[in-house]
Amino acid sequence: MREARNASVHMDRKVTGGFRAAALVGAWLILALIVVGCSSAADATASPIGPGAPADDPWRTAELRDVRSGETLRLTDLAGRLVVIEPMAIWCSTCRAQQNDVRAALASMNGADIVYVSLDVDPNETGPDLARYADEHAYPWHFAVASRDLARALAEAFGDQVLSPPSTPKIVIAPDGQAEVSFGVKSAADLEAEFVVLLP
Repeated sequence: MREARNASVHMDRKVTGGFRAAALVGAWLILALIVVGCSSAADATASPIGPGAPADDPWRTAELRDVRSGETLRLTDLAGRLVVIEPMAIWCSTCRAQQNDVRAALASMNGADIVYVSLDVDPNETGPDLARYADEHAYPWHFAVASRDLARALAEAFGDQVLSPPSTPKIVIAPDGQAEVSFGVKSAADLEAEFVVLLP
């Protein structure tokens, strides 16, 4: 009788252990799926807005005013051209390092048809401050200050990190309208290679 009871207890432990192992494996599988899903979302850089997307998306229709020339432009008016939007701030040393590489890349491309816009996303910085900064460093492209609505629209389209200047975001809009955001400082050679591939 005691042997039968011991066998039964032994069998119960085996079954319970089996269930525990199965539950543990299941939990690991669920965790792996969550991690893969999250990393895929984090790695995705393409904007959901591409060819055939609504032309009235707020970040595309916002009016950008060059702080030096007073010229205004909208991204929707630049269809068919390569456009790069660089969210930045005057105080951001990483931005300045990247802008020096941008200047070198654009200079070596012999006037290729690229519209480059440094977009100040710090709400405490003004147009005159930004104009002085651009002149002081002799950067030859557009500089504009983002309105609160434009900053919000960019964050909705590309994620909050796009408003973090030290992460060195760049929104590249191909001539076909497809937009992608990337982060991190790129060398002049890497920037040039990226731009050349996308030029019409």
